[in-house]
Amino acid sequence: MSISVKCPVCGEETDHEILRDGEPATVQCSECSHIHRSAIKIPKVIEIRAIISSEGESRQGTIELTDDEVVEVGNTYVADVGDDIFGVEVTGVELGPARRVRANTRDITCIWTRVIDSVIIRASLHKGAVTYPLYEKVEGETVYTIGEIASVGGRQFRVTRIKLRDGAVVRKPGSYAEARFIKRVYGERS
Repeated sequence: MSISVKCPVCGEETDHEILRDGEPATVQCSECSHIHRSAIKIPKVIEIRAIISSEGESRQGTIELTDDEVVEVGNTYVADVGDDIFGVEVTGVELGPARRVRANTRDITCIWTRVIDSVIIRASLHKGAVTYPLYEKVEGETVYTIGEIASVGGRQFRVTRIKLRDGAVVRKPGSYAEARFIKRVYGERS
């Protein structure tokens, strides 16, 4: 088993292999091979209740974290919902009746998340005076680039701008965003 502790020879925190358990444990630095004793606190793994939202549907599940972590809005984790697992992004952290942007795992009562494995991409295709709304389920890591040809809902178009979930609008040719960060893609028939 490997842990990260401060090495007295290297003078900084490095990976160490545990040679002998105990208090203190005997460890060996993976950088300089120095063997020394160190007090080791192995973090406890805890399950935290999570609400997992996916396109208007929410389910309750759990996320496994260590008791020494800090959870922040925007962090990504793996959530368990029964036999299913999802890649999720934190949208809120609940501490009793209050919501916070970040908190220690020991204090959290619930983590609010949204699924980012696969998302519904929304696009507006402009063709003259008519706008067509398009929808398609895609992988969260699918990239859309300004100026390139994209396909949503079976229609191809040139991407002219991208509105992100945080409110920013991307317009510069060559700029791109992953589907999990996109609120809407705008395009024109090429």
